[in-house]
Amino acid sequence: MVFSILNDLYRLNREMNRLTFPTKTFFTGRTGYWPETNVYANENEYMVAVKIPGVEKDDISISFKDNSLKINGERKSNSDKETNYHMRERQTGKFERNILLDEKIDVDKVTAELKNGILLVKVPKSPESKPVKIEIK
Repeated sequence: MVFSILNDLYRLNREMNRLTFPTKTFFTGRTGYWPETNVYANENEYMVAVKIPGVEKDDISISFKDNSLKINGERKSNSDKETNYHMRERQTGKFERNILLDEKIDVDKVTAELKNGILLVKVPKSPESKPVKIEIK
């Protein structure tokens, strides 16, 4: 039952991100997410990989509240307003991603690293959220 509710909350969170922070590609007209984010997990931790080339670490903020990891920042434009673009596909401006995690985490051990335009956030699961094997007597 709890797992079903968490799945519903995760889907709702994903849809809210899509509706609140859509981006549009000029040529295709498709709406998508910016920045591109992958979230995966193993039994010990969640890993969040965010593709943000051209964003400096001082322009990124990461916080955690109520099982939601929030990553926001800004990619600043490197051109002036008079630039006449022939094609412009790279997104600039402010961004925010909210990722709802379905297990308790160990907030004090969360780490983040920015390397080659990829932000990797490692979010360890809390020991109390890990399954405990019970011996049958």
